[in-house]
Amino acid sequence: MTFQVNRIRAQFPALNSGTAFFDGPGGSQVPKSVGEAIAQTITSSVSNRGRTTKAEQNADAAVLGFRSAVSDLLNCSPEGVVYGRSWTQITYDFSRTLAKTWKLGDEIIVTRLDHDSNVRPWVQAAESVGAIVKWAQFENATAELAPEVIGKLLTSKTKLVAVTGASNVLGTRPNIPAIAKLVHATGALLYVDGVHLTPHTPIDMKTLGADFYGFSSYKL
Repeated sequence: MTFQVNRIRAQFPALNSGTAFFDGPGGSQVPKSVGEAIAQTITSSVSNRGRTTKAEQNADAAVLGFRSAVSDLLNCSPEGVVYGRSWTQITYDFSRTLAKTWKLGDEIIVTRLDHDSNVRPWVQAAESVGAIVKWAQFENATAELAPEVIGKLLTSKTKLVAVTGASNVLGTRPNIPAIAKLVHATGALLYVDGVHLTPHTPIDMKTLGADFYGFSSYKL
């Protein structure tokens, strides 16, 4: 099958600007169909979710449609899909919620490979309850974060490991399934920041092994 570049490019109005867009982490360019779908949704009758009025039904359909689309993208249950203002904000929400189950002396693990948005929320949450923060260091020569590095930090007190699916700076991808096996063997939870992984490879939540996984839709 021929890859029709011009036909695909025609779906992105911004590409007619004469500018080359290389700042993927700053946000992806929006296809015309996406803009039209958003405009249609927010200019149609809409209300709080419900099943009584047409406006309520429209709101319900928008939310359920979103969850269905994400479940197809990640091969996960739509009932497990949530959304929010940003992935950073969602991480803060999760960190504050999970911290309520931690106590003084419990441990969490964050990595030097991660974006600050998957570090600071966990560090602050740990500090709020007196939990210990451990840092996993990647190999300087290769920029790789080996599963065994995290494995050596795990103890019976570990409650959560937060790790990136792909580095936003270096592009290296930790072996998440291998890390998941080590984390779950101690009874801890695995939180994966997939913001810079999701746009570049198929994701299968059934084999990935993460308890929590997220991405930013505007960077797809």
